[in-house]
Formats: sequence, C-alpha cells, structure tokens
Amino acid sequence: MTAPPLSPTPASEPAHTTTTGPAGAPVGASLSVWAYVAFTGVVFGVGGLLAKGLIDDGVDAFTVTWFPFLVSGLIGMAAALVRKQLTAAAAGPAIVLGITASAGPALLFNIGFEDLPAGIVTLLISLGPVFTAVVAHFVFADERFNVVKASGLALAIVGVGVLATGSIDGGGSPTRLAIVLIGALIAGTAAVLARRLVMQHGAAALIGPQMLTAGVVALALSPVLGRELAPEGGYETWHVLAMAGFGVSTYLGFRSMLIANQVGTTGQVSVIGYCVPVFGVIGGIFVFGDDLTLSLVLGGLLILVSVWVIAVGSRPRLLPVAAPLPTAPTDQTLTPP
Repeated sequence: MTAPPLSPTPASEPAHTTTTGPAGAPVGASLSVWAYVAFTGVVFGVGGLLAKGLIDDGVDAFTVTWFPFLVSGLIGMAAALVRKQLTAAAAGPAIVLGITASAGPALLFNIGFEDLPAGIVTLLISLGPVFTAVVAHFVFADERFNVVKASGLALAIVGVGVLATGSIDGGGSPTRLAIVLIGALIAGTAAVLARRLVMQHGAAALIGPQMLTAGVVALALSPVLGRELAPEGGYETWHVLAMAGFGVSTYLGFRSMLIANQVGTTGQVSVIGYCVPVFGVIGGIFVFGDDLTLSLVLGGLLILVSVWVIAVGSRPRLLPVAAPLPTAPTDQTLTPP
C-alpha cells in the first residue's frame, strides 16, 4: 500500500529551494535534519538518566511523566498562542500524538526504570526505530526499506546489545521487560504517524496540545492505577527543580523531533533512538556505578558506524525543481472596462 504524496513543508516554516526530495520536502532543509536529530538524542538521553535518578530517589514513575509533560505543554501552548500558531485542525491530531507518541511510551519506559537497570531499559527503547522502519516502508513512498538501511539497523541493534551488556548486572522481571518492549513498539509506530501529521500541520501547531495532553493523561491515570502523586515525606527541592527543568528540555526535545520529522525522513529521525542507550550506559558508569568494559567500547563504536550507515540509507533522492513558467506582466493600476 502506497500513501498519497505528502504535502510540502507548511508555509509557516521557511523553505529551502533548488531541489526537493520525493515527498516534496526541500533538500536544503533535510541537510539540517542531523542537527535536530543530534540535539533531540542528547535531550532524550539525558532525560532518561534524570528520570531514572528521580525514580530511584522515590518519585513515582507516573509523576516523573506527568509533571514534565505539563510544564512542556504549558510552554508550548504559550509560545503557540503568542505566535498565533494554534489551529483547530491540529487539535485532534495533537491529542492523538500526545497519547501515542508521548504519554504512552513514556509511562511504559518509566515503569521499566522502577525495577530494571538503565542499560536494559535503554536497550529495549532502541528497538523503536526498527518498528519505525518497518511501518514506514508501507506508509511512505520515500521510506522503502533497502539493503543499506537494513544493514545499518542490524548493526545498530548489535552495537546496542554489546554496549548495554556492560550495564546489565542480572536478569529482570519478564513483565517489566515486556512493558518496555511494548512501549518501544508504540513509540516506533507513532513516529510514522508523527511524520505524516507534522507534514500536514507543522510542528508549532502540534507541540503544545500534544505535550499538554500527555501530561493530563498521565496525571489522570495516576490515582486510577493507585499511584502516589507525591513521594513519602514529600518532594525535595531538587525533585521539583529537576522535573521543571525536565519539562523545559522535554518541550525542546519533542519540538526538535517534530521539526526533524518535517524536514527529514523517519529513517533519519529514528537515529535518535540509538542515542538513548549510549547515555544509558555512560550514565550507568558515572552515576550508577557500572564498570567500563570492552563491550561498552566496542558497542559504542558499532553504534557510531551504524548512525553513518543509516544516514546513507535514508538519504532522500534528489529531484530537480522545474523552473516556473513565465507569466505576462500585469498592471495593477488598470481598471476593468
């Protein structure tokens, strides 16, 4: 099944012309996708470590989800209102993304952080791009699976597996492992939906309602599922400051990811998923006391190579833009007879 051609970059975003990719996305813009990918990967990687630290310090996994999302949602709504970028048409899609691409995966990942080492959780999170690549093959004409992309994904999975080995100090609950894996499946599939919706509505119109929806959903589920809204003994000052800062970085990270989806392919954006285990294992060494081993070094090198391979396999095909047809000049001072 082939999806209909996607609309070009919304008018609210500046276009870079001369050549375009098969979906109509300007190639000049797609060259900057790696800056967004790198920034988002760092933000999400550090955010994962912060979430693990807060949860280990007694803050509930649901609180670590709804608090930052509410902060990021308020920031996004305020920014969109000031710039008059909110649209009624984007409200429904933003709510869907808030549930599928934000609240759902984040809650499942944070539940995994409650009992599993950071290395195991981030290893499972890194499987998200695999689901993304498979689903995108059936949705986007410019996202066909190819040998190069398949090789990069396989190499990345092997690298992540080797890398995470150094931080795995034992087994974990099969149920928790399944929960995190389901989160990766949802996140990977939602990434395809995110690209389609952001091409239709633009990142600015989606980010505020999306984050606010995620925060409200996670907060509403907390008492229903018997979760404590505050840790025993109350919040410490650093908890509040950390989650507020987490909210700011969450807004920046998701906004960056939506823009990356707007100017790049899902294959390129999926590279974000491989940054998370890098931070998970490095954080395990310096924060959680994991040992530096040969497997960590080798795994890191494999991932760096895989990023380059995926970039090559996801590079859009250049299509020349036809020159505009000449039009007769009009005299605006003339009046019709």
